[in-house]
Amino acid sequence: MSKKISIILVFFIVSNFCVFAKDTSTLTAPAIEVTWVGTSTLDTLTEYVPSWSEVLVAVRINGGTDNGDGTIEPGGVILNWQVNSQTANVFSRSMPVLYNLLYQDYRYMKRMDPYGNGTKMYWWVTAQNVDGEISSTEVDSFLLGTLALDHEPLPSVFKISGNYPNPFNPKTTIDFSVEYAVKVDLSIYSLGGKLVRQFQLGALASGNQSIAWEGKDNFGNDVPAGVYIYRLQSESHSEARKMTLLK
Repeated sequence: MSKKISIILVFFIVSNFCVFAKDTSTLTAPAIEVTWVGTSTLDTLTEYVPSWSEVLVAVRINGGTDNGDGTIEPGGVILNWQVNSQTANVFSRSMPVLYNLLYQDYRYMKRMDPYGNGTKMYWWVTAQNVDGEISSTEVDSFLLGTLALDHEPLPSVFKISGNYPNPFNPKTTIDFSVEYAVKVDLSIYSLGGKLVRQFQLGALASGNQSIAWEGKDNFGNDVPAGVYIYRLQSESHSEARKMTLLK
């Protein structure tokens, strides 16, 4: 009898050890891939980063498969930055997850606060899964307004004054000025990078210009509420701003 009991106890201990080992197995540390750094989702970071720009950082976690369903700790993807020194205070912002329609995957995106000309920005992204494992990108950096400090500024060609009202519902007017006659296109994108509406304005005379957008896509359908990026572009220049559509 005692031998049977011993065998049962051994079997019980081994079985529970296997279950215990399975339940406490850890996830692999999050794999972070930086997919975008720029002043908008349309233009990647170049040599010239205008001062007072809100630089946007976008990353994919685990190949873009993570959709915030519980693998990553809630609020566990963080954009971190320091101003002018790697010993300065660290600013941190949680990066919300969004579905990127253009690439059919999930991305975490957040903007850094704007700073003045000549500011050096150090930044990195950290991610933590529900098991507490943390990954981090390498610290990267860029300067604001560097081109204006070292070279002659690029010709403006045109300048966006903004859109009014902003936020808006259902219509807003985008105001801009053209320095000289030039062919200009206006494109409106979702935050995920999907082209929503395009206006081929053709060659415009110099002076103040405006165009109205009524919150519709290229097919005349109403678009959902949210933040949109509008971009003016000529052959040699582009400029982008953001606007918010309310419902």
